Amino acid sequence: MIISAGIGQWYAKGVERLESSLNFQGWPGHVLTWKDIHPPSSRPHEESPYYFKIAAFEWALYRQYTHILWVDASFWAIRNPMPIFDLVDTKGFYMFRSGYRLSQTVNDHALERLGMSRDEIDDTPEYASGIVGLNFNNPDARHLYTHWKGYMDDGLNIGARSHNNESSDERFLFHRQDQSCLSLAMYKLKLSINEPDYVAYYGGGYDPRVCCFFINGL
Repeated sequence: MIISAGIGQWYAKGVERLESSLNFQGWPGHVLTWKDIHPPSSRPHEESPYYFKIAAFEWALYRQYTHILWVDASFWAIRNPMPIFDLVDTKGFYMFRSGYRLSQTVNDHALERLGMSRDEIDDTPEYASGIVGLNFNNPDARHLYTHWKGYMDDGLNIGARSHNNESSDERFLFHRQDQSCLSLAMYKLKLSINEPDYVAYYGGGYDPRVCCFFINGL
């Protein structure tokens, strides 16, 4: 199951592009999306940034799907994404590293709530939440999702995506909200992944034998 949501601005059209690309690439599985409407039980984006991702997972779980891949509206398929599902089936989860360190993308509020220091996470990679695959038959994936959702429920996603006064530490750049929560969950559970280059930014270098998705807004 592939899930996505796009609300406002160009995001609904991005979801349409994603759906068309998956169909063109012969994706044989189900696709569940929301365009200019939030998934059931979601929360306003202004109050809980990107909680609609959690709500989308909850709806897919309610429908008894076990292998679920969230894909942002800025993604579109250039190959059938079945290799990602093969990895999710064996590894339990999939995401890719953003290139930042977690000490750069978590505000003081989240660290204080978890009783953690910025020094503690300084060498920890941040993982992007633009694409997140979870195999709910796998205990690591179940625990990862439980922690991710729990952090979002507790408001650790609240913060600005631009630099402000959320930390005086010079390492801090901005809070990445749901992405910060996901990465903190990976750290807390001592999980890691050295993922293949299944995604690439449009216009950059990529391996056409491996890459499944391009990333770019409309």
